[in-house]
Amino acid sequence: STSLLRSTYKRIWTPTSEEEEPLVKLDYFQLHSGLNKSVCISGEWSAPVTSLLSKPCRIAVCGPQNSGKSTLCRYTVNKLLEHHRTVLFLEGDIGQSELTPSGLVTLSVLREPLINPPYCNYSRFVKDLTLASEHLTAESYCVGVSSPAQVMREYLEKVKFIVSKARKLNVQGNVPLVVNFMGWTKGFGVALHADILRMLEPTHVINLQNNSPKDLPPILEVIETPGILPEHENKIHIPPTVLNIPGHISTNTTPGFQAFELRHLASLNYFAPIYNSASAIVAPYKIRWSHVSVIIPEGIEENLAAYTLSCSVVALLTGPPAVGSQGINIVDDDNASSMKCLGLGIVRAIDIKEKVFYLNTPVDKETLDQVFVFKHTSLPVPHVPSGSLPTPYVSNLAASEILGMGSRSQRANLKRRYHAVS
Repeated sequence: STSLLRSTYKRIWTPTSEEEEPLVKLDYFQLHSGLNKSVCISGEWSAPVTSLLSKPCRIAVCGPQNSGKSTLCRYTVNKLLEHHRTVLFLEGDIGQSELTPSGLVTLSVLREPLINPPYCNYSRFVKDLTLASEHLTAESYCVGVSSPAQVMREYLEKVKFIVSKARKLNVQGNVPLVVNFMGWTKGFGVALHADILRMLEPTHVINLQNNSPKDLPPILEVIETPGILPEHENKIHIPPTVLNIPGHISTNTTPGFQAFELRHLASLNYFAPIYNSASAIVAPYKIRWSHVSVIIPEGIEENLAAYTLSCSVVALLTGPPAVGSQGINIVDDDNASSMKCLGLGIVRAIDIKEKVFYLNTPVDKETLDQVFVFKHTSLPVPHVPSGSLPTPYVSNLAASEILGMGSRSQRANLKRRYHAVS
């Protein structure tokens, strides 16, 4: 699948002729940045992680953006695998996921070290995850956006389901769990951290600090902070052990990729199987309207559902079979909060006359037979480099050049007219 990416992101795989400095001996850990430079783990990171290896634990990794949370999670998982046959990994960062495309809250079973860059990992989604599941098998819930800022309650509901699943899998407490938190550490981000920490009840919290205003407040203070969900404002019975360590790993050079580029790479890797080549898409699945229900964004009129879904990325959810309807069967997102995600797909076209969806997805037919709901997401259709040939549904124009496509800027300092009236 990586062959499709090389033309644009060639520098990731191109071997370097320069001699690289040796890594600290980490056994399972061999991570390279986007510019083929080694990542060196200092004793400030290795010593705290080593102290956690003796017995199973629930480890929460927190910190601001670009502090090294994902790298520390990978290092921690790989070191734990030296002492445990299985490690559970909970992905709470929906903007820069480690093992899946963005927009998903997932729980993965890991049995082998994480060697590849995150945009080359691929988790297989299942309806019911077990400790006997294969390596890189995941149970997932779809939030559908890359930031929880506008969907905080929905995000927390999905995290609650995943935490509950982790508890069921680990009743005996003999399997370590590593949780990657989001990098939103101010304002409502602190309240989200508080809710999740109270849900999770971690034994240890590794808090990465950059000595900047974006650092989290002291963890024990965060746990006492009022949250978004009132039902999770109860106190943790046993306070976690907090390990404050410096953020920013020591590297020979900066990786050179921003968060949106990493999301794009992960999406490209996930959808690569639907492309025969850089300019040809495989034949889509043909799915009748009567077989699935759909979830569209709040505020969209039902008669515009087809326009909304066409040429968009949708989450493929479990759920009850669709109720017979003459048109597209639309369900409320509130009724779908517990529906598991079995993958993502692209609605290539909709035939109004035949009442069918044309869906491209890397999900196999056996799994697709378990899908009864399409949830519209705001995730972008991946742009596959194809030389002079255009990519379907994707414009080469900047969003600012297309009327209505640019992001809306919030002007909190300006009062609305009805607020300004005295």
